[in-house]
Amino acid sequence: MRKRQILLWVAGIILFVISVFYLIRLSQREDDFFLEETTEAISETSETTTNSTEQNTTPQTILESFGENWLNFSSITERNQQVKDYMTEDAIKNSQLDSESEEERESTGMIKTITQDIEHPQKYILLGEETTQGETEEVILEIDLTDDPSPKISHFEFNYKE
Repeated sequence: MRKRQILLWVAGIILFVISVFYLIRLSQREDDFFLEETTEAISETSETTTNSTEQNTTPQTILESFGENWLNFSSITERNQQVKDYMTEDAIKNSQLDSESEEERESTGMIKTITQDIEHPQKYILLGEETTQGETEEVILEIDLTDDPSPKISHFEFNYKE
């Protein structure tokens, strides 16, 4: 009976030591499942092509250009005309960019962050700052892109950060 207890005790210590070594080795691994998935999604977004006409149609380029045009304008009508090139017909109708506005409002701004949704790789959030009439506000642009080789904005929402 005494030998059996000693053997069980030794077996427990051996299992404990093995599990400690396993955890140490696991913590030293350089590849992380979530990091790999994120890196893969980002690399898909930032791929560039050698063709100069296709270089301007990468999602990153489209989002940056759209954001800059949305935040920098001298009138609402000018802004709406500038951003229509980036959008599908449905997105233009849903965003009411067809309506003319006589409001002469000047705005300057910049996009600070572009974030891609990992679960829905065609969805992006752009965070930026806009200065209008001396008042600076943070803006949030929620954008869905089409799956086309030359992607366009299929859905667009604009909000001020509270």
